[in-house]
Amino acid sequence: MKSIDSMHSYLLGAFVLSSALALLPAPSLACGEGAFNTGKGLAYQGYLAPRPATVLIYSAPGSTTSSADRDALYAGLKKAGHTLTVVSDADGLTSALHDHHFDVVITSLDTADALNAATASAADKPHLLPVAARSERDSPELHSRYKEFLVDGASLGLYLKTINSMVATNVR
Repeated sequence: MKSIDSMHSYLLGAFVLSSALALLPAPSLACGEGAFNTGKGLAYQGYLAPRPATVLIYSAPGSTTSSADRDALYAGLKKAGHTLTVVSDADGLTSALHDHHFDVVITSLDTADALNAATASAADKPHLLPVAARSERDSPELHSRYKEFLVDGASLGLYLKTINSMVATNVR
């Protein structure tokens, strides 16, 4: 009888313990949060633009960016949800601006003024995002002429952040 009583109390204790453990709160994840191992950091999984934009990229023939970097940028912008049109000559630029509406136009700094003049009469003028050479990034003139600009070789994240802020705040 003693062994049955001890077995009974053991089972009752195990039941109470498992019930108590079941009542403990489980770790939960907040929106956008993910679990990761300490010391390993969270790997980049992707980005979905909160405000997908129609983007025109005027890639002038004299660009110093490698084709692999350019292709990676284009793929990243598309993957984020932006619609891209890429033109590489002045005729294609004029045609694209005439035929379609664009939220943002990305171009090199040396062609930004011509592009500003070309879109000055447009009723729904697109945001202009000039890309400056690294040597020009600290130029006071650059900072006074453009509220938003990027430096050649900027990361995909900077492009996405800048496009989002331009579309959100109507910075022109």
